[in-house]
Amino acid sequence: MRKLLLINLLVFAGLLALAETAASLLQSRQGQPLALVRLAQQLRSSAASPEQSTDDCPSSTSWRPNSPFQADPLLGYWYRPNATATATIQLRRPIQREGIVGQVDRYAWQLSTGAYGERLSQPRLTAAPPKAAPAVLLLGDSFILGAGLADNSSLGWQLQSLLPQRRVANYAGGGFGTVHQLLLLRDATGPRRLIPTALAEDLRSGDVLLGYADFYPRRNVAAPSRLRTFQPRCGGLRPPANQAKAFFHPRGSLRQGQLQIEPVPLFQPHNGPDPSQAEQEAVTVALLDEALVRVKQLGARPTILWIEGSADSAPIQHLRRRGVRILDLRNPGNGLWNHDKLMPFDNHPGPLTASTWARAVAEQLTHNQIKTD
Repeated sequence: MRKLLLINLLVFAGLLALAETAASLLQSRQGQPLALVRLAQQLRSSAASPEQSTDDCPSSTSWRPNSPFQADPLLGYWYRPNATATATIQLRRPIQREGIVGQVDRYAWQLSTGAYGERLSQPRLTAAPPKAAPAVLLLGDSFILGAGLADNSSLGWQLQSLLPQRRVANYAGGGFGTVHQLLLLRDATGPRRLIPTALAEDLRSGDVLLGYADFYPRRNVAAPSRLRTFQPRCGGLRPPANQAKAFFHPRGSLRQGQLQIEPVPLFQPHNGPDPSQAEQEAVTVALLDEALVRVKQLGARPTILWIEGSADSAPIQHLRRRGVRILDLRNPGNGLWNHDKLMPFDNHPGPLTASTWARAVAEQLTHNQIKTD
């Protein structure tokens, strides 16, 4: 009896092994057995785990005296009001190359915010421009915000210096996309918790500048591959310990043709495939369409600040068909050095790029104002 039971168990184990082998062969991906694919997926998922060390980070960022970020019920996270924080980007090893004097291994920059968490575009004690002058609202991601740049090197600050008679409000945010821009415009035309009434009223006959790049659509749908890039262990967006669970990323989607926005918790595993490119672009177009409606409600003029992407971008083509003003700020690659990056410390645009953008935007807005007058 025992011998028969043992034989049955061995036969059963053999059948299981055979089934696993067959499944691996039938469900292989590009010549790789399913088991290997699963292992690779597990390794990629574990790479996003905040409990890991910083050894796999090309650089790490620390803030002092503390992180400028806080949880926000509208945007998922935003900047603490009336705060100043200094970020230090630390490389894994010292470097020395042309353009850098001596060996260096870190870089520091400062971020200062106003009463509503917006990045300052001028010193805090500076008198406000005349109220009769229409305001400029700057929306976008960390490129528009000026991440990696000192306050007075950021796009908003340089634009303010070129337009001293107008208030420039920099409401761009690190990691933001079109979905965040729409949420801020909904606030400006509704509760006005982050964009105060005074600023909203000053935008009448003013300008709303909407940043856009081809990497925005992935953010707009909160794609899992995008969410996995939020790694507190590497610094950057490092939430206070007691607020980590409250941080989220807004996710846009279309349900029966209607735009929906819902929160997705940030600091947890995000597996699974991204929405298709077509879906990402359709959601982005819907977000842009409502954003344009909100800008019109404010009585302002919209301008798209096109910072990166290809000429055949579906959202850009949609905006062109609608006749929306698009200011092409992409690097023309004409041999003239007017764009830089903060590499090897950071992949964000440098002060030369911000200055180039500010001049182009100021010229466009001055031209718009002359035509309106």
